[in-house]
Amino acid sequence: MNFFSDHFYDLVWLATIIVAMIPTLESKIAIPFAMSVSVWGDLALPAWQACIFAFIGSMLPSYFALFCGRKIKKHTTGFISEKIMTRYSVKTSLLDKQQNNFKKYLLLAGFVAVPLPLTGVWTGSLIAGLSSLKTGYSLLAIMIGALISCIAITLLCTLLENSIGYVLIVSILIVIAFLVVDLLGIIFKQFRKKRA
Repeated sequence: MNFFSDHFYDLVWLATIIVAMIPTLESKIAIPFAMSVSVWGDLALPAWQACIFAFIGSMLPSYFALFCGRKIKKHTTGFISEKIMTRYSVKTSLLDKQQNNFKKYLLLAGFVAVPLPLTGVWTGSLIAGLSSLKTGYSLLAIMIGALISCIAITLLCTLLENSIGYVLIVSILIVIAFLVVDLLGIIFKQFRKKRA
């Protein structure tokens, strides 16, 4: 926080876009960060500006992540894309079932809209890239999901206006907790494989 407040003091909107571009942080952290008076003082963004800049920042890497997913799927024997798809099997199982395309895109938008770690634009774009979903419709679904997520987080920060600093801290702690649990899960699976 000190880095951004020192180097981007007059450019709160740019700091918001940069934070929103970071995987797992995205708009979940960028919006309370942009609205935090304890970080920015009088330069803290109003709710609608924080929402817009966080949405722009979270959508900027979307095509890149989707494109990388397509390249991984196309230029590998399937091992890497299968490994990633297995990693997110719970998330992608809904997309793999025999459903009509509208439901698949609706599920993708809903997945991106959930404001929790590992359920954002980056993961949704990667899932869309590794699946057989069309790029244009996937980007539209991801955009709708990101917009819903940004609006939900902005409403939460607006309702808890006097506690935005606490919302930011709790959001960061939730992200860290999810990452630690995910890392421990990977280590535990590796340990079980070695014992077997």
